[in-house]
Amino acid sequence: KIVRMINEREGTNINMYKVPLDDELTYELLRKVDVTGVFQLESQGMRSLIGQMQMKEFEDIVTVLALYRPGPMDNIPSYIKRRFGKEKVNYPHPILEEVLQPTNGIIVYQEQIIKIASLFAGYSLGEADLLRRAVSKKDEKLLEKERENFVSKARKLNHDDTVSNTIYDYIVKFANYGFNRAHSVAYAMVSYWMAYLKANYPKYFISVLTSSVIGSETQMRNYIFEANKLGVKILKPSVNKSELIFIPDDNDLRYPLLGIKNIGINSANQLINLRKDTPFKSFIDFVTRSEGVLNKRVIESLIKAGACDE
Repeated sequence: KIVRMINEREGTNINMYKVPLDDELTYELLRKVDVTGVFQLESQGMRSLIGQMQMKEFEDIVTVLALYRPGPMDNIPSYIKRRFGKEKVNYPHPILEEVLQPTNGIIVYQEQIIKIASLFAGYSLGEADLLRRAVSKKDEKLLEKERENFVSKARKLNHDDTVSNTIYDYIVKFANYGFNRAHSVAYAMVSYWMAYLKANYPKYFISVLTSSVIGSETQMRNYIFEANKLGVKILKPSVNKSELIFIPDDNDLRYPLLGIKNIGINSANQLINLRKDTPFKSFIDFVTRSEGVLNKRVIESLIKAGACDE
């Protein structure tokens, strides 16, 4: 809806699959944690993590979405310290550096489990995926059986049993609802698109966002506050200019007919049809032309909302 509105009103042809993934305005918005309305990033916990991350690139969004899950969530403080060089990055075994170096020595993605089992214990990728599935089922008997298998396989590659058990425990702990990287990248793309549109086309973003909650006073209030933060002014409703939803009016947004109490979809459409060819010239003109079409309660509601002030 946002893209369609931009293309129609700006004469552009935006293709979201081709927008640059290094847009500085977008990362500036994320660093300010200005994420109301941005897919997956609105919760308080996520806002806290985003603020600490100080995002600079697309990969940071991917990481944030995977980190804020029950599996790796306990490691968030460590991840942040390591990201900014305040804690040394340690690996349970040097062979794991290849897998964990991109995520500061911490398991963040399910795919890393598969890679660890393959590199450290000699699993085939198919066997490693079966291990990943077994761990995610949290079946105690199955977990113990897999532990024996993991340690046994690692022993054949001359790895110490204690280290093998430590790594296996780490894998089991992470598997408590860990994200797979493919899923995280897909989510991150949608999050980026939303942040990109909010950063570059704020009035269109807030127009669609606010229109989506017409009927909910609390959410409308929150999103109108958000519009003010973005420097987008909400203009009062007008019998001549308001549409069904919030629409851009120069650099501002015009309050919608459907946002006025007692104005339903039928009354709003009838009003739009009445003014279609000729705007109302005066209050008398408005009342005269709407006689028999709009009832007294609708007209009074329009007056009280300031829609007839002009």
